[in-house]
Amino acid sequence: MRFPGIQRVPTVFAAIFLSSSPLVAQDMTSYVASQAKKAGGGISNWYAARKNVPVWDGNRLGALSQFIQALDAHGLSPSMFRLQEWDAQWRNPSTDPNQRAAVEVGTTQLALYAIQSLAYGFVDPTTVHSKWDEIPRKYTAYQFLDGAIQQTPNNFAAYLLQNVPPPDSRYAEMVKTLARYRKIDSLGGWRNLPATANPAGPGSQYPELTLLRSRLQAEGDLPASAGKFKGKTIDNRTGDAIKSFQFRHGIQPDGFIGNQTLVELNTPTKSRVNSLIINIDRLRWMPRAYEQAEHIEVNIAESALRMFDQRRQITVMEVIVGVKGKHQTPIFHGDIKYLIFRPYWNVPLSIAKTEIVPKALGDPQGYMNSHNYELVRSYGAAPNDTLPITSGNLQAAASGGVLIRQRAGANNSLGLVKFIFPNDNSVYLHDTPDHSLFQAADRDFSHGCVRVSRPDELADLLLQRNGGWNINSVRTAMQDVSNPNHKVDFSRSMPVYLVYWTSTIMSDGRVRFDQDIYGHDRIMLQKFGLQ
Repeated sequence: MRFPGIQRVPTVFAAIFLSSSPLVAQDMTSYVASQAKKAGGGISNWYAARKNVPVWDGNRLGALSQFIQALDAHGLSPSMFRLQEWDAQWRNPSTDPNQRAAVEVGTTQLALYAIQSLAYGFVDPTTVHSKWDEIPRKYTAYQFLDGAIQQTPNNFAAYLLQNVPPPDSRYAEMVKTLARYRKIDSLGGWRNLPATANPAGPGSQYPELTLLRSRLQAEGDLPASAGKFKGKTIDNRTGDAIKSFQFRHGIQPDGFIGNQTLVELNTPTKSRVNSLIINIDRLRWMPRAYEQAEHIEVNIAESALRMFDQRRQITVMEVIVGVKGKHQTPIFHGDIKYLIFRPYWNVPLSIAKTEIVPKALGDPQGYMNSHNYELVRSYGAAPNDTLPITSGNLQAAASGGVLIRQRAGANNSLGLVKFIFPNDNSVYLHDTPDHSLFQAADRDFSHGCVRVSRPDELADLLLQRNGGWNINSVRTAMQDVSNPNHKVDFSRSMPVYLVYWTSTIMSDGRVRFDQDIYGHDRIMLQKFGLQ
């Protein structure tokens, strides 16, 4: 997100004034007004409201410097704001009022840029994800700065650090986790664990069992109460700890140290630090509880859905997302407005052309009927207004002249309910006839939509707000063969965010790292200047 009048700070500025400069503030107002006008409407209006009186005396400059230095704990290095260059210039003020006014205004831009980065992200999400829309904010960087300026210089930084970061408890825990991993990295990182000829697990010996247990205890997978262990054979308790580690790293938990588990155990702590930095920034993109009391998050990297109300997690469930490199689920947000029980599946032209028609041409009637497909002129066609299943009509379906629709039922590709948030990506949440895939650790199987593992529970939570619904009535509607494509509007829409977090904080406070299945981390790391 970018606010009007806030620009990235130029590499080099002229020297900036200090409070000891011989020119008094009232002599500077016309120069400040001129420079603020050049900077743009937001800055110009901000200074005009202050009658163009300079803001940055020596004490406030020191307070701003203190604030920017403190951002390092949040994954925002002071070098990203060229603090050393600014500090050197602030200590050598110019006597040229035009130069001083230019840097007065530039310092305000610097402050706004730093505040904005801490509040809503150093990286603008719209530059990374083209489908992401800016989120309206209750407070702008200007308002945060106004509040800080009303404080004494001694309280300037503390005010910003208390009020600007996201109030989400996960954010505070991510910042703490970043500090912990930085400390581990500064001490040399984790010692590498050795590979074995066969995956080591309960009942097998491991050459560095003491080191393994110490590592699992340090990361919260093995309770500290487990104490020391003198044997050389992995016991069941250690096996459970390995499963916990595997779950936190998106690996199918089996309690054995296979190749993938060993890779995660031996991943350099610097990589973990960098992952935390970029995912802390992603968390800044989200709405705050006072902006949106309730919302749904779908973390694509984790393949998990969560519902929140007033920062409280209501539910979490497994989901299936789009196939990496082929049908990737886009990162965007919208509002779920209604659901449809026992929906038809309106087959997209791309799927009809590349998948269904080639398979159906060999046996049109047999293939189409076995999959409950029908041919229609429009997706809204009545059940009895279908076209004959012929090779000619199938050929027309491959070019979009005829449409393919799958009838409602338990074997429908969308299952027994779908949740609609209108968007130009043709993406929605839905049930699935094949729930066995939810057991997999890697769950990128869809064409881009999001399949939910407990659709009845999700429908119940959303319809409870309408009144007159409960889990039993939801399940009845899902099984009502006499009422296909049954649409139910919600009394109020539910915001839904399809996000991509490769590290996050679990409900028990431990950190989770997931694979960068779509390669989005690479772009974020580049924008942060990280390797």
